[in-house]
Amino acid sequence: RLKVFAISSEASRPFWLWGSLEDIERCYDIGRVVGDGNFAVVRECRRRDNGQTLAVKIVERSKLAGREHMMQNELSLLGSLCHPRIVRLFAHRHTRTHSYLVMELVTGGDLFEAISERGTFSELEAGLMVSDVGEALNYIHCKSIVHRDIKPENLLVSADRLKLGDFGLAMVVTEPVFTICGTPTYVAPEILNETGYGVAVDVWALGVILYILLCGFPPFRSRDRNQEELFKLIKQGHLHFLSPFWDHISEEARGLVRALLQPEPTVRLTAGQTLLHPWVKAMAADCRQGAPNDKAKRNTVKMKAEQDQAQQRHQNNASELTSEKSESTKKEPISPFVLERPANDVIECILNDTTNAS
Repeated sequence: RLKVFAISSEASRPFWLWGSLEDIERCYDIGRVVGDGNFAVVRECRRRDNGQTLAVKIVERSKLAGREHMMQNELSLLGSLCHPRIVRLFAHRHTRTHSYLVMELVTGGDLFEAISERGTFSELEAGLMVSDVGEALNYIHCKSIVHRDIKPENLLVSADRLKLGDFGLAMVVTEPVFTICGTPTYVAPEILNETGYGVAVDVWALGVILYILLCGFPPFRSRDRNQEELFKLIKQGHLHFLSPFWDHISEEARGLVRALLQPEPTVRLTAGQTLLHPWVKAMAADCRQGAPNDKAKRNTVKMKAEQDQAQQRHQNNASELTSEKSESTKKEPISPFVLERPANDVIECILNDTTNAS
């Protein structure tokens, strides 16, 4: 009988743990589909020995030809991580045709979906999300791990908290990295400048996400969806808080956005410093007290009052905002203000080679 394998960081253990589908099904009762992508499907599963409900990501190995190292890298890193703000990997098994990754079940969708449905968020909500992501980043950065693909699609919602997932591009960094990879809207200027980068690129991406959460669209965007123009704007790093979208946002929140989106990585806040930022601490304190402070209350009330008007303004300006357009997706744009979800959820993106990054 195949025993459930608990992830270990022991370097001596064999990486690929082979078995058959029958072996896997003896350990797990595999159920309904809860998510899917180009290379994998995610199903709910239950451990037969103790009834624990988990998720199993089933990857078609043939579709990862030549990129197996990405999966090996992700499993190796995830197996060494244990943090409440990071999706847990509990076990993995591999057949000749498929890989089975048994992971923590997160049923709330991802932040991309939440942004698409809500449009914008109150400062209190955005501050709590920044705190969640900041905790995850501070944890991995202290282990010299850079994620390299921080974006809403990789932030899963669990009981109104965020968990970081998808470590396919993550790596241990002990010296400057020069590989160009990531998702265009969230890529840091030092990656594009090819001057070498480190964990600070994740903090830049967090700044982009915070900007989107507060106003509904990215800080750097090309009117005609031209990627070369987008990269030029990112490298210049000129930040604008457009009216009327930012009129109701506090100066404290704007200050954090500026600190996260510093073009010079040595000046940019670290993940740990982000957690200590007065605005983030104030939002966390308001949550612990069970009610937002007066300023957050005013912002929330105003946001609700302007919701319909803001949505209409976003729709009217949709043609001016950037889009992560993927030729392989057949979906209509699901948000009038942010991005179309990229089709690829596993494949590495080298920005010099493709315009359809994921």
